[in-house]
Amino acid sequence: MFEIHNLINDIFGFLQITDIYQFLIPQVGVGGGVEAKEYVELLPLIKSTLIFLAGVGTVFGLGLALTAKRFTVQIDPRVDKVLDVLAHAH
Repeated sequence: MFEIHNLINDIFGFLQITDIYQFLIPQVGVGGGVEAKEYVELLPLIKSTLIFLAGVGTVFGLGLALTAKRFTVQIDPRVDKVLDVLAHAH
């Protein structure tokens, strides 16, 4: 993290905006009450992922279905008659 700090200071040092990098690249350290796990249980992770994807798919599917229903275009029957007449004209 020290290298990134020096790199940003070198790049933006002349612009006097070196304090902005703290919002862009947060300074995160090890510890602070966060414990690392030795392993991750795969089955609950897969279940929650599938439930999330099914929910997102349902929401987007309903949205697409309602949008398709709302923006349907009725075909004028006269168009078919004109196409039947013009189809043999060339």
